[in-house]
Amino acid sequence: MNYPALRERPTQFLALTSLHPAEFDDLLTGFAPLWERYHRYHTLDGARRKMPVHQERANATLAGTDTKLFFLLTYLKNNSLQQHQAASFGVSQTRVSRLAGPLLEVLNQALAARHLLPVRDGAQLAQRLADHPDKVFTYDGVERSIPRNGDGDGQKEEYSAKKKDTA
Repeated sequence: MNYPALRERPTQFLALTSLHPAEFDDLLTGFAPLWERYHRYHTLDGARRKMPVHQERANATLAGTDTKLFFLLTYLKNNSLQQHQAASFGVSQTRVSRLAGPLLEVLNQALAARHLLPVRDGAQLAQRLADHPDKVFTYDGVERSIPRNGDGDGQKEEYSAKKKDTA
């Protein structure tokens, strides 16, 4: 994928990352220094470097922190196979596997600094919702089938002819 070219197509960029370019830039301001600090002192395997690295290799396939964030967001959004992600970005599957972990860790740090991480505990969620100024929330749920009426006449009254459930 060509990050600079896709950035010029906001609709496609949004579809691939779930972010508008301006939102991406805002997230990048927090992500970039964290990634550069991580990469300076750690390898992709998480081992501490013997000597700090002060700049990225000149022949890096995913050159630039913005390209790495784009790589990670498309990987998370599309839930693609690592082989597909590797083919899309011109790297090996091993490289995708090695990059995804550290990039995700740094992204979580950047989101935590902005208090944007999802709440994973019911009690914490209840507290956040109680403290939230808006008391009406939108819920994006999955459409579920409704149990059918067992009575034949009742079925005729409720029949909408929209969706047929074969189960």
